[in-house]
Amino acid sequence: MERIKKQKSISKIFAIYVVVFCMVTISVAVIDLRLFFIGLNKGFILPANYYERKIENQRSEIAKAKDVKKLIPEECNYAVYDLNGKTLQANVSQDKALDMWNVVKNNKISNGKYFYKIIQRNNEICVVEYIIDISFANPTLRKYIKNLQSVWLIVLFALFVIQIIIFSKCFQKRLKKEMKILKDTTENIQMENLEFKVQYSNIVEINDVINALNKMKTKLSESLTKQWDMEETRKEQIGALAHDIKTPLTIIRGNSELLGESDLNVEQIKFNDATLNEIKNMEFYIKSLIEITRSEKEAVIQKKQVNVMDFIDDITKSASLISKNKNLNFKSQIKNIPEFIFVDEIALKRVINNIISNSIDYCLNNEEILLTVDSDDKNIQFIIEDSGKGFTKEEISFATDQFFQGDKSRNSKNHYGMGLYISKKIMKKHNGSIILKNSESLKGAKVILILPI
Repeated sequence: MERIKKQKSISKIFAIYVVVFCMVTISVAVIDLRLFFIGLNKGFILPANYYERKIENQRSEIAKAKDVKKLIPEECNYAVYDLNGKTLQANVSQDKALDMWNVVKNNKISNGKYFYKIIQRNNEICVVEYIIDISFANPTLRKYIKNLQSVWLIVLFALFVIQIIIFSKCFQKRLKKEMKILKDTTENIQMENLEFKVQYSNIVEINDVINALNKMKTKLSESLTKQWDMEETRKEQIGALAHDIKTPLTIIRGNSELLGESDLNVEQIKFNDATLNEIKNMEFYIKSLIEITRSEKEAVIQKKQVNVMDFIDDITKSASLISKNKNLNFKSQIKNIPEFIFVDEIALKRVINNIISNSIDYCLNNEEILLTVDSDDKNIQFIIEDSGKGFTKEEISFATDQFFQGDKSRNSKNHYGMGLYISKKIMKKHNGSIILKNSESLKGAKVILILPI
């Protein structure tokens, strides 16, 4: 078992992230304020009471000057009235000037966000309207960023949101990395790969789950090993029993054949023939049972590089010879094929020969069997077609199932009970597939074997 790393709980990790987040937030705020004060000291930013102070500094000049326009900042509104409230000078509309006079008349020094300075002149009153707010000293920046305080708060909020996103991504990445260890453990167990080395996380809660999974893995491995041993024993017993049964069956068949050569009446011949037929069926069942146990024991596929043309030549020579017994016309079509394939040559030959043998059995004399070999960039196909009776709908769906026998009139020898089942298992071990159809050209059965190149 791997030595467990230094661990922390999720709550502790989360607390560390929160503390770091707060420290970074405070640091950003301090830097932001620092930059603000530097801007104030360097004159890049005007203080909130800048215009108020400037007006106060110019108060005596404004009180004496004939034209006050040059003395009042452009950002401020002003109006000069006589003692009766008539506007004499202004940089605002008449209505605005009237509003400003009404505010002053009511002895107010502010109205909403606006503040007012009243400067007495010779038989006149000058009212200056201004706001108290920080702003840029640069006229261009001041023109486009009129409310610096709001912009400053928006920037602070944006930085705060960016921090949240960055820290959440970091926390997610940390958890994802730790959870991957747990995910890999569960996937190994799911795939029944129980020999893997357990990896541990840095998080206590995840390690608790991994420890539980590790115990489950150990128990499952023990259970599967025991089950495997029992299964192997069962297979050996079934194989041995099948071989043992063959001997008495051979004796019974021999006795029945001898009895058939003796002088029997019609009814006795009928019963004897029925006995021989059932013995033949039992021999087939035993043969099928032996093939099953053999195919399960031969679970390991030994792949090697096989020359495709030589492989096809061996198949066609063998098929042509056994086809002559029924005067069948065996043909082959070789299309686009690779030079080599990586397969278990013996197992694949067994599959193809089994299907060709089935076609020979189900074809009548002088009918036709066609082997076509073709490939594309990913797969190679071996297609066997015949002009026999073909598959029923039921056989297309279930002929590759174990012990399926299908239509007795077509399947008198019961080959489609085990042959296609074993063929399907071999194809699966090659990561391939087997497809059953009926041939459109020859009108009989069509079996397609697909193998990855």
